[in-house]
Amino acid sequence: MKTSGPETFKAVIAALAPLREKGYLTTLKDNKTVTNGPVTVIGTGETPLEMVAPIADRDYFFDAPLADLNDPKYAGLTSLVSPIASTDFEEAVGVVTADTEDVLPDDQLSTLRDQIATAKTRGIGARYWNTPYWPVRTRNLVWRTLVQERVKLLNADDLDAVAAYF
Repeated sequence: MKTSGPETFKAVIAALAPLREKGYLTTLKDNKTVTNGPVTVIGTGETPLEMVAPIADRDYFFDAPLADLNDPKYAGLTSLVSPIASTDFEEAVGVVTADTEDVLPDDQLSTLRDQIATAKTRGIGARYWNTPYWPVRTRNLVWRTLVQERVKLLNADDLDAVAAYF
């Protein structure tokens, strides 16, 4: 969400009613049991954590800040609140300057691995957005690296390109 979190999120929760009524949504029951549905709603952007985390029975989740998972205010986050944690690739890992098979130098690869490992220890999957788009070879090398390092979701704006690559 890019608008005011609390107001927008209330509207989003209400708008989920048709999917909720048909049983399409992934749900959390008693703050311990997740039942997967064909649609998993994960609030990103300005989604307020306080409107997700304390709700024991819900059908929506929170996109945790991957690069900040070690911040004490996110210490209690697990996959029950945040099945995914995301961050801006360029801000978290850095600008990609290589166009070789080992597209990320050791320091960038270490940062990437540390963030993914931190998320994984809590059962949270990792997702990076703002990955390089151009040149295509660099984009593909970054995609390959992210998949090899076991990100949970590969963020891609060009669906035709990602479908053709894989």
